[in-house]
Amino acid sequence: MQQRLRNRIHSLACLLLSAASLSAHAVDYSLSGYGTIGYAQSDQDNTYQRFIDKDGSFKRDTVLGAQLGARFNPEWSATLQAKLAPAADSSQSAKVTLSWAFLSYRPSDDWLFRVGKLRIPFYLNSENADVGTTYTPARLPIEVYSTAATVDFVGASFAKTWQLNENEVILDGYWGKANDAAWRFYARDPNGPPDPFSPQLTSDGQSGEFFAKLRTESGGLRLSLNQGENTFIAGIHRAVTTPRDIPNLGPSTYVPVPAPFSLPGDLYVPSTDALKITTTTAHLGASIDLGHGFRTMGEYVRRKNSGSSLAPDSKGFYLTLQKDLGSWTPYLTYARLTTKNRGLYQAVNSAQPSPSPFNAFERAIADTIVVYDQDSWALGTSYALNSKSKIKAEWSVVQTGVASSFVDAAPGGESSDQHINVFSLSYNFTF
Repeated sequence: MQQRLRNRIHSLACLLLSAASLSAHAVDYSLSGYGTIGYAQSDQDNTYQRFIDKDGSFKRDTVLGAQLGARFNPEWSATLQAKLAPAADSSQSAKVTLSWAFLSYRPSDDWLFRVGKLRIPFYLNSENADVGTTYTPARLPIEVYSTAATVDFVGASFAKTWQLNENEVILDGYWGKANDAAWRFYARDPNGPPDPFSPQLTSDGQSGEFFAKLRTESGGLRLSLNQGENTFIAGIHRAVTTPRDIPNLGPSTYVPVPAPFSLPGDLYVPSTDALKITTTTAHLGASIDLGHGFRTMGEYVRRKNSGSSLAPDSKGFYLTLQKDLGSWTPYLTYARLTTKNRGLYQAVNSAQPSPSPFNAFERAIADTIVVYDQDSWALGTSYALNSKSKIKAEWSVVQTGVASSFVDAAPGGESSDQHINVFSLSYNFTF
């Protein structure tokens, strides 16, 4: 399926470039690029967000991209964007992927239609999330910016614009499929896959790290209001996620049964139904000019899942306050993310029919539950060297509660009650 998707994207790219070459005399081309060279280091041995630990790494935030645009006439245009970044299904390698590959049709100033590979119209910074020069923080809050079922899709979208005096109202809608998504799991006890009932999980060779390849079909609407220097957005999205290539990958939940051999306590085992997750997500966001150089930004996401208690049914938000001081823009951000399945995780993780070999089994299946209970503070600043480049520095403090799947627990350890300081420095540019 992944190969078919790549072939489809490749065919679309060839079609767009062929159309451009046939009409070269009437086509306006544009080439641009962007990049972030970012370094992050924490004060803990436990890895945070796949790459950040006390040894430091450039992998978490570094990304390079280029975009080719072709305008055939006022109505028709095409866009190709490729980026180099860490692979979604491996922490050991980087990968070049097509972020965008779409054809646009604008029959009038207030209508826009697109077809191809597109970015989902979701967050305040959905379309520009990879372009670090377009926003102030060193890193967009993961407590919110990790909550979409998929970041991009292959399908179609529309945008309808209304001009109401000084206000601009935009309704975005989309539908499509994504066949290149992956969930990452980390097994604390790295002697096998995190779920003994799901040996199909693939490992890239790094001890403890496993990936489940997923297929997602999603659609949604987002309403935006641009009012001078202020922006307000509200959206509703629905996605159906199933395992890719392997229909019976994973259960939908774990259920308690009495421990065998007269051992005390319960033993949690996988349910018999296959994994299929329907996610409905509501989103609110705002960026408000407070005057005197102050701006506040915030987003709230309520993600509701049905079909699986292992997936993150969650509430997440952040609030940022920043102040423009010439080339400097200091900021302060608070963010929080919690999931409904914290109780199930605690029950499975603490099920210890000891002494017995089942203890390791319970810990292994607990590691397949995507659970979050964390908040963070971030204090930082950006410095604009010019209109196309910024240097950013940030100190953030992360505190976990019951557990956090963003944190790789040490062998025999926990991701709960972690206090992590993260220091980040990056250079961001466009051309």
